[in-house]
Amino acid sequence: MKCPVCNHENGDAHFCERCGSNLTQTTSSPTPVPNSESAASEPEYTRWSSTQATSSQASVPSNTPSVSIHKEQARESTGTNDHASAGDNSSNQWNNIVQNEKVQQAKEVSKQYLSYFLSVLARPYQTMKTVGDQHSLNGWLTMALIAVLSSTYFLITFSRIGMDGLFIGGFLRPLLFTVIILIASIALMYAILKIEKITFRPKTLVAQFGTLLVPAVVSLVLANLFIIISYSIAISLLAVSYIIIFVALNAVLFQYPLNRTQAAIDSMYSVLIANVVVFFILYRLLGEIIIGLIGMMLSPFGRL
Repeated sequence: MKCPVCNHENGDAHFCERCGSNLTQTTSSPTPVPNSESAASEPEYTRWSSTQATSSQASVPSNTPSVSIHKEQARESTGTNDHASAGDNSSNQWNNIVQNEKVQQAKEVSKQYLSYFLSVLARPYQTMKTVGDQHSLNGWLTMALIAVLSSTYFLITFSRIGMDGLFIGGFLRPLLFTVIILIASIALMYAILKIEKITFRPKTLVAQFGTLLVPAVVSLVLANLFIIISYSIAISLLAVSYIIIFVALNAVLFQYPLNRTQAAIDSMYSVLIANVVVFFILYRLLGEIIIGLIGMMLSPFGRL
């Protein structure tokens, strides 16, 4: 057997006698000898392309993390912008829905109150006996109108006579004082009914009191209109509107069965005390303003 390494001719030996190479292994798996001619004859572009492919493959792992990071950041920023825009759109849609619902509710309340107002104006006392808890909102709206209209009256009057501090002295203070008078009236009625141990519902009490105050709203509207025509008529209508508050307080109380128990004080006196307290609050809060307007009405320059 010829040795493929040193070309020495051997017999049937397993190893070469000259170089000691393993003839069995060499025979079973001959080692390929690179052919220089084939390497030389290999096209130039093949070697260049293989070299470029190797270099590009070697450079890919170093650039892959940065590229993936940039892609991930871009994806996250895009997702964040999409979520933000979607959230803004949903919030805007929700605000529009809420505003539309509020507008629709305001329209319904105004329609209901207008029909309620017109029906009560014809027969306030009879309607007062039939109202319930569902009319308490109408009662609060009536009291709010009284407070706003009375403040508007003082604001218009002060602006016509050229007084300073119109908004605070001519609107905010009368508004606050009128609200205090109305709330004090409700509180006194509540206290008297509790003393008399009469079962009642507070919302119904507010609805009954507000029902009887509807004519006061009409009186105040006319008072604001008559300021331009005559101070004397305007101040008289303003006084009528506050008198209606006292009448409403007494009418609500006396439609309940008072003096059913042996109380320490008679119902007549408890109702009288309530009227005195309301009158005192009215005098202390609005007395100076009303007296000043009455004096202006009685003066020659205030008459028309």
